[in-house]
Amino acid sequence: MSSWQDVPAAAHLKPGEMTHHSLGTTDVLVLNVDGELRAFVNRCGHMNAPLDLGTLKGSALKCPAHNAVFDARTGEIRGEPVMGMHGLDPTALPKALLDQMARMGPIMARTACLPLTPLPIAVSKETVQVWA
Repeated sequence: MSSWQDVPAAAHLKPGEMTHHSLGTTDVLVLNVDGELRAFVNRCGHMNAPLDLGTLKGSALKCPAHNAVFDARTGEIRGEPVMGMHGLDPTALPKALLDQMARMGPIMARTACLPLTPLPIAVSKETVQVWA
């Protein structure tokens, strides 16, 4: 059953910072986007990677797994996932791993990327609560 739940670490987030907190069965991501707090389910809309391991720059939230980019205010998709290992020399990897990655490419390309799931958030002077 959903209810308003405290996210203690979110009360003191500075612009550009984010935190996550487990609320029952839901892992919640709270972000400070230019002074406004937003909350989402802490899962990428592509392959469910935990977004708290990604990066927040301005209003762009980037997934750590495949670099999908989301609007940190709305959860809408700004950039589709990208397959690749930027800066890594592929000749340094075992052939078996490269073969597996090649087989995964078509699967990854056909896996839909969905917008993030926003959660209602209530902010008071010292408390941040999320409906989850």
